[in-house]
Amino acid sequence: MCELFIRKSARESNHMRLYHSPMSIALACRLALTAADIDHEVVIVSSLSGETKQAPFLSINPLGEVPTLDVDGAIVTQTVAILNFIADLGGQGWVDAAPIARAKELSTMIVAAVEVQSAWKMINRPNRYAPSDAAAAEVGAQARIRLDAAYTELERRIGLRDTSSPLTVLDYYAGVLALWKIMAPAGKGLSPTPHLDAVKDRLMNTPKLRQVIDEDIASYTAMMG
Repeated sequence: MCELFIRKSARESNHMRLYHSPMSIALACRLALTAADIDHEVVIVSSLSGETKQAPFLSINPLGEVPTLDVDGAIVTQTVAILNFIADLGGQGWVDAAPIARAKELSTMIVAAVEVQSAWKMINRPNRYAPSDAAAAEVGAQARIRLDAAYTELERRIGLRDTSSPLTVLDYYAGVLALWKIMAPAGKGLSPTPHLDAVKDRLMNTPKLRQVIDEDIASYTAMMG
């Protein structure tokens, strides 16, 4: 574990420790905790250097993935589950929502996890899905087609939402995916996603969330050298 941030806020909560790698999807959880004013620590575990796949982190999450949330010793994994927990704990336009509205938000987050994130994994590590370099190149090409389709579906779903409503955990999730699209080389040339970009802009225009995003980008840039 190479770095520790401590966030203090006015809201009392259980002791929480979020294991996070800069510019990973765990950033959505950082944003949700910050927006809800929930006290938490952020422990940086670099996926770029392989820390997530090594001890001691594997003793915390054997899958070697972030985000991982430690709540008074209870470990919660998977982004959608963590965001749902934070939403229940902190509100953020979630608690008062009708059951069908919550179900639709969760459905969109699951689509983001299964389709968008999975396509990114195939693009970033094609050799994991292919027996040879030639096959890996084909996997990467097909993954980019899949990524474009996945972003198009996410854009459609985001476009159906009421943009005047308070930010919810779905916005933090979608906003990070919008950042990936503009920051990663593979995001260039994908179909336009104006609704998704608008979500990212809402986050960037919220000072305390902008601070978290800027911190994350700075940490990621430093790790990249």
